[in-house]
This record gives sequence, structure tokens and C-alpha cells, in this order.
Amino acid sequence: MSDFTVIRRSSSSLTKIVKNRKSYFLLWLLSNAIIWSLALLVLKKIPASYTSEWTIAFPGAKTSSNVNLPGIGQASTYSDSNFNTQSSDPRENYKFIALTDEVIKTAANQLNISIEDFGKPQIKILDNTTFMQFRLAGNTPQQAQQKAIVFQRVLEAKLEELRKVETSKENSSLEASLNNAGKKLQAAQRQLYEYKANSPLISSDQLRDLSVNVEGLRRQRSETLAQLKQVSTKFTQLSASLGLSAQDAVDALVLQSNPLFQRYLGDYSTTSGQLASLSAKYMPTHPAVITKQMEKDAANAALLKQAQSLLGRPVSQVAIEQLNINSGGSLGASSERAVFFQQLISLQTDQQGLQAQAQELAQQIKQLESRITYLSQKESQLDNLQRNTKIAEAVFSSTLTKLDLGKSNISVYYPQFVLLSPPNLPAESSSPKTLLVLFGAVVGSFFLTTGVGFLWFNNHKSQNKSTDIREL
Repeated sequence: MSDFTVIRRSSSSLTKIVKNRKSYFLLWLLSNAIIWSLALLVLKKIPASYTSEWTIAFPGAKTSSNVNLPGIGQASTYSDSNFNTQSSDPRENYKFIALTDEVIKTAANQLNISIEDFGKPQIKILDNTTFMQFRLAGNTPQQAQQKAIVFQRVLEAKLEELRKVETSKENSSLEASLNNAGKKLQAAQRQLYEYKANSPLISSDQLRDLSVNVEGLRRQRSETLAQLKQVSTKFTQLSASLGLSAQDAVDALVLQSNPLFQRYLGDYSTTSGQLASLSAKYMPTHPAVITKQMEKDAANAALLKQAQSLLGRPVSQVAIEQLNINSGGSLGASSERAVFFQQLISLQTDQQGLQAQAQELAQQIKQLESRITYLSQKESQLDNLQRNTKIAEAVFSSTLTKLDLGKSNISVYYPQFVLLSPPNLPAESSSPKTLLVLFGAVVGSFFLTTGVGFLWFNNHKSQNKSTDIREL
């Protein structure tokens, strides 16, 4: 092969290499132009977007209410934190509600913009906290903040509406239960009132009062019997000492109090004394003795007749002597004897009174015991009616209290939250990011340059090997 041929082939290879370099350079230049044109187009044509951020926090404390109704029952409400359960998180529910079309549409209508222009908020639930973070974009910082404020207000209104709906449902159920409990209470009370109106037993206190009365009567009867025993003992002793009965003492006092009888008794005593004196001087057949004996007999007859008239029964002379209070002789002895007679009569009167009182107390005790036995049979039915009434009152009061507590605790279904940080006014745009776009263009240009250079190098290496093979 001649030198000319070699030179011509070398010149042809150099020409191809130059052409390849121009092609890869043009490819690199065109690609970079496209990348940077797109970057500049993004920065120039895409409008700036601003994002307003805000955060809400949920309280995690437990709340409870407890109402005690003495003698009736109790009612309580208990609200536990939903963050303690593994199955649900109220923030997920709130996120779902916040992203519904209804909430977004309402917020957009308040700003007189379309749903597409309003956009959907970005919601992030922060793990291991009770926080929720919201982000909402706008064309200007003021628009972004205004959209965030309106959206937060609409969300709160929607949650309040849902709370009222749930509370209304719960209250409707409780009101139905309350009406049912009220009817049962009225029925139980009506049965109790009808029973009390037709029954001698209207309260369990009656049996207790009757039992107390019976015990009091028994105690009073025991005291009466003790007094009766004491009086009877005194009466027996005094009657034995006087040798008289109580009736004898009464008769003696009757005779003592009659002036005519006392006059006849005085005449009889005087005549008896005179007769004794005459009998000591004269024989029984002496006219003076006989005359005086006749006077004595007349006085005795008048005395016995007056005593029989006063006492209502025949009385002997011996009995009159025994009943004579003045038989003691002296005035003092007669007075003392009269006092003993009066004591004997008084003791008998007390004895009879205590006996009558003891019998009356025994009769009263027997009557009360019979009444207690009768009322005890009625008590079980009264207890059942009273127990049913108390149960109905407890159910009614508990349901009513739950209804009142439920109205005051409307956050049990959708927990209240706190606006931890209100929607802010963004200081700079959130998109497009100039530095991020330029950085992307630089990275793209770098990778493009590296790729084109690598292709050119491989192609150039392949061409050199082909040339060497031809030369051989």
C-alpha cells in the first residue's frame, strides 16, 4: 500500500472524528438549551404559590361527671380520651371530614371562588403527639391566609354541626327512655297510692310505731303489776293488823260520819254504863235495873236500826262494837284508828285501780299484737309496691340526669381542639422554588454533559479500533 493511500485514509478518519465531535457538541448544546429553557420557562410562566400553615391540638385528659341522688340513685358520665385506643384516632376522622367536598365547597363559596381555585388542604398528623398540621396554598400571601382562616372556620362549624346531630340522636334516645321511665313511675306511684287508699297499712313506719307502742305498754304493765303487788302487800298487812276488811273500814267511816247514829251510839253507851252501875248495886229484879235494861234495849234497837239503814244490811251489836272507831277510848287513839281505816280504804282503792289498769293494758297489748299480725301480712305487698316505686324513681332520675349531663357534654363524640398556631401570613412563595429549579437545571446539565461525553468517548474508541484493523 502506497503512502498516498495511507495519508488519504488518515485524512478521512480525521474528518469523521471532527464530524462526530460536532454532532455530540450540537447534541449537548441542544439538550442543555432545552433544560435551561424549561427551567427559565418554569420560573417565568408558572405563577408563584404561597402556603399558609396552622396547627391544632387535641386535649388528652379524661373528663367525668357524677351525680348522687340520696335515697334514689346516681348518674354518671365518663369521657375517655380516644388517643388511648389502638383502633381509632379522632384526628383521622377530622382529616377525612376536612377533605370532604362539602367542607371545601362551603369554604370556596364563602370566598366566591371555584373549588378548583380553592384547592385541597394538605393535612399531616404528627406521630406521638396530639397535633394536626394544615397547609393551604394561595396565589398571594393574603389569599393563602384568608383561605386558611375561612377553611378553619368552616371546619369548626361542620364539627359543631356534627356534634349537635350526634347529641340530638343521643338525646332523642334518652328522651324516649325518659318518657318510658316516666310512664312506669306514674304506674308504680298510682298502684302505691291506690293500695294506701284502700289498705289500713300506708307506711312501714306504722308497724314500727305499733311495735314501739306495744313495748311501751308492756313496760307500763310491768310497772303497774309491780305497784299492784306493793299496794296489795300493804293492804294485806294493814287489814290483818286491824282485823277488818276494806268494806268494814268503809262501813265504820259511814257510821262515824252519821250524827244520828253517833247519838244513838252515845245513848247506848251511856245507858249501858248506867245499867252496869245499877247492876252492881241491885239485883236484876230491881225496878231500877229493869227500867234501865229496857232503856238499853230501846237504845240498842234504835242503834241497830240506824246502822242497818245506813249500811243496807243487818248488823249485830258485836259488829257495831268492832266498827266503832271510838272504841279505843282516848281521842288520840280514835283519830289514829280513823287514819288507819282511811289508809285501808285508800289501799283497796289503789289496788282496784291498779288491777283495772293492768287488765286494760293487757287488753290493749293483745289488740295491738293482733293488729301487728294483721298489718304484717299486708307489709310484704306494700314493700313490693314501694320498692317498685323507688326503682322507677331511680331509673327516671338517672335518665333525666344523664340527659342533662349529655346536653352539657356535647364534645364526647367529636372532641374539642385548640388552635395551637393560627394560619400564618407566608413571607415567601412555596412554589416554584427558584433555587430548587436552578439546582435541578444544573444537575440535569451535569448529567447530560457526562452522558454525552461518555457516548462520544465510547464511539471514538470504537472508531479507532476499526481503523487499526483495516490498516492491518
